[in-house]
Amino acid sequence: MYNSSGTRNDGLGAQYHTLIYSILYTESIGNTYVYMPIKNMDHNYDNKDDYIDRVEDLMNIKNNYLNIGDKSLENIEVVNLNYHQTEAIVEKDIDKYLNSESMKKLKDIFWKNKDRNHFKNNKLNIAVHVRRPNSHDTRIMGTDIPNHYYLNLMNLIRNKYGNLILFHIYSQGDIAQFECYKNDDVVLHLDEDLCSTFIGMVAADVMVTSFSSYSYAAALLSDGEIYYIPFWHPPSKNWMVVVIS
Repeated sequence: MYNSSGTRNDGLGAQYHTLIYSILYTESIGNTYVYMPIKNMDHNYDNKDDYIDRVEDLMNIKNNYLNIGDKSLENIEVVNLNYHQTEAIVEKDIDKYLNSESMKKLKDIFWKNKDRNHFKNNKLNIAVHVRRPNSHDTRIMGTDIPNHYYLNLMNLIRNKYGNLILFHIYSQGDIAQFECYKNDDVVLHLDEDLCSTFIGMVAADVMVTSFSSYSYAAALLSDGEIYYIPFWHPPSKNWMVVVIS
């Protein structure tokens, strides 16, 4: 039996998250995962024609798994997974799946067409995802986390690691809204390329997530230290759960 993940039309984080869980579950029960190419994806702010192609290149799943329509699948039944059921199964024992050979393969595939030395400096690089409203998403929950939450956490990290660190603030919005973050050890990445931003979060030595599938998916792929904001998807036991105050 072969399985595919079905289709979604939301953003990169949610769709990548779906694919990761689908692959982990499919292979855990001894079946072969079959990739269904993405047809629609939100957050294409500039309406670029190659947006989905670039995202598929980022994930690098399409080129490393069987695809719907491959000749080798002729006369073989392909069964679409129910994502909500798959999610419930994986998240019930999240660490088992995150420590699996399938997850290791997904990480290797992600880096296969990228440079792991993303930042090219001699710093301890810390990615901080500050989720803020955007033109494609009107959800308030998660975008209203106050700046002092992130600033307090950044100070804790400063105290832990000392001077050889560099924070990368990944967010959207007017630079005037981020004046409070400016510091000699901070680089602001505002409204930058979606794929480059995602790579930066995965590549970071330390990552601070937000209330978002975008940074949650990056955390799943990361080998770094994760500071996790409570979210409707569970943390790994290895992540540090930070209470908002």
